[in-house]
Amino acid sequence: MAPKGKGGWQALESNPETINPFLKKIGVSGLECVDVYSFDEEMLQFIPTPQLAMILCFPSSEAREFLSKQYEEVEKNGKKPEGVFFMNQSEDIGNACGTFALFHSLGNLENRVNLGKGKFAKWFAKAKLVKEDERSDLLSEDTDLAEAHDETAGEGDTEQTDNVDYHFITYVNKDGQLYEIGKYTFGVLIKYGNFSDSCAPFPRPLGSTSDASMIKDASVAIKELMNNVANLNFSAMALIGK
Repeated sequence: MAPKGKGGWQALESNPETINPFLKKIGVSGLECVDVYSFDEEMLQFIPTPQLAMILCFPSSEAREFLSKQYEEVEKNGKKPEGVFFMNQSEDIGNACGTFALFHSLGNLENRVNLGKGKFAKWFAKAKLVKEDERSDLLSEDTDLAEAHDETAGEGDTEQTDNVDYHFITYVNKDGQLYEIGKYTFGVLIKYGNFSDSCAPFPRPLGSTSDASMIKDASVAIKELMNNVANLNFSAMALIGK
């Protein structure tokens, strides 16, 4: 069992062996998580379809400046999307960045997968009714999801730490449009004029996509990110419909 860090939700291990059982625990079906081993085009053809979302883990400190510029450009051009499920993350919830990426994925796939009537579906029904900056508190107060999350985190082999230098974002195929969705974490003042340690304060539109090409389409933005950081310790998981 992985030792706990200080307070809040603990980080889940970023692998299908952890995420697939967690999905079952929170009542979600109709999709499975698989590893993405490479973004080379010849390797992407082996990823099953339909491709619904992809969760990316990357070194956050190096990528923050580059991604901040990307989001500034979107904001300057007035292209911030509407109708995409998004939530800010409060410090109180702890190291739940990967879980936020997963929940951002699920929240934008409600018409594509079976969210069921379990723990996630009950929280999501309430989350849709409140503002973006209220959803994190609603999540941190949800004892059923917290219990499932804590149980899953405890089954991992990785030692928990409070010093996390990796960030998770998700790429989601929502109604034929590709969106990059990170988190907006209240805590440290940055240039956007609010309290955050995140470089992704809203969903970023990346153009059209399909169930057959979503991973390939997302890889364009990912390769651009990889070309602008020295630490290439990236990992990715795809959410595939079934």
